Amino acid sequence: MTVTARKPWGWFVGYLTLGVTGSLASGSASQIINGEDCSPNSQPWQAALFSENEFFCSGVLVHQQWVLSAAHCLQNSYTVGLGLHSLEAKEEPGSRMIEASLSIQHPDYNNPILANDLMLIKLNESVPESNTIRSIGIASQCPTTGDTCLVSGWGLMGNGQLPNLLQCVNISVSPETVCRMLYAPIYHDSMFCAGGGPDGKDSCNGDSGGPIVCNRSLQGLVSLGLNQCGQPSIPSVYTNLCKFTDWISRTIRTS
Repeated sequence: MTVTARKPWGWFVGYLTLGVTGSLASGSASQIINGEDCSPNSQPWQAALFSENEFFCSGVLVHQQWVLSAAHCLQNSYTVGLGLHSLEAKEEPGSRMIEASLSIQHPDYNNPILANDLMLIKLNESVPESNTIRSIGIASQCPTTGDTCLVSGWGLMGNGQLPNLLQCVNISVSPETVCRMLYAPIYHDSMFCAGGGPDGKDSCNGDSGGPIVCNRSLQGLVSLGLNQCGQPSIPSVYTNLCKFTDWISRTIRTS
C-alpha cells in the first residue's frame, strides 16, 4: 500500500510504501463518496481554506477567532470562508471571507510520520456567531467503535464531478484493532479510523482538515485515506482530537 498524507488540492506530499495493494493519499482532489447535499447551514462550523482564490482544504471553526485544520494543509496565509454552502457563491447571504496569516502546527506533527496531523489558524478578526456561522465544541471523550459520525466537505464526488454544494455523509467508527492492522507501519494513537462499510461511504483526498462530528461534538479531522476512496473494509484515518484538547485550549489562550 503506497501511503501519503492527503495533500491539499493538486499538491504532492511524498509517499511511504506499505505491504498492501492500493495507495493512500493525503488530501488532494477532495471527495465525499456516496454522500448527499448537506442541508443549507446544517454544518455552520465548516470552513473552506483558499490560497490565491483556490480552494485547497477544509477546516472547522472552534472559537470566534480560531479554525482547526490538518497540519499538512499549512500555508503562509489563508482566506477562510465561513458560512458557505457553495464554493461558487462566496458572497452568499450570511457568509464571510476572512484573512488569516498565523497558523500553528502541532509541535509533534509528522513525528512519527503522518502523526499528530492538526494545526490552528488564527483569523485576523473575531467572527460573531449567527445562524450560518457557529463554532463547535471538541469531544472530550475518545471515539467508540460503532459510533455514527458525519463528515462534510467539498470536492470531487464518486462520479469524478465537483459538487455545487457542501456534501455530507454518515459513517461509523471502526475498531481500533482494524485501524491498527491496516495502517500498521504508520498507525499512532493520534489517529482513529471510520468508514469502510459495504455502502462505500467515505471521505477522500482534499477533504483534508474537515470535520468528523460524532455525538454532536467535533471528534476528528480528515487526515489520511486510500487514493481509491470508498473501498469496502478499508476505513479512512482521522486526527483523534480527544488527545489534543489541552494543546488546543492552551494555544488559543496564549496566542
